[in-house]
Amino acid sequence: MTALNVRQHQVIIKNMVPTEHNSFFHAIGDVLTNHWDPLGILDSHWPHDKYDRYIPAIYTRALHSKSKKDLIQYLSLLAADELGIASNLINDKRAADLILAVRDYFLRNTS
Repeated sequence: MTALNVRQHQVIIKNMVPTEHNSFFHAIGDVLTNHWDPLGILDSHWPHDKYDRYIPAIYTRALHSKSKKDLIQYLSLLAADELGIASNLINDKRAADLILAVRDYFLRNTS
C-alpha cells in the first residue's frame, strides 16, 4: 500500500445533491488541468483528460480532508510518485486552495 492510497475517514458531510457532486467532481478536473498541471499539458497537444484518473481519489480526499496541508501533500506525492515530476509547491497550494474553495461552496450551510 502506497502513501497515495486514500484512507477512509468517518466524517459527517452535509448531503449534496447529485448535481453538486457532479459539479464538484468536474471542477477538480478543471483545477488539475488549468492550475496544477505538473506535466504542462494545457499548452500541449496531449489530451486534456490526462489527470482524470486521479480525480476520484482527490475528490474523496477533499471531501474527507481536515486540512489543506493534507491535500497539498497528496498532490505533491501524486506528482512525484505517479507522474515522475518534481513537485511544484506553489501549484500544489494553488490547486488545493481552489479544490477546497469549491468543496466549501457546495458544503456551505445555506439555512
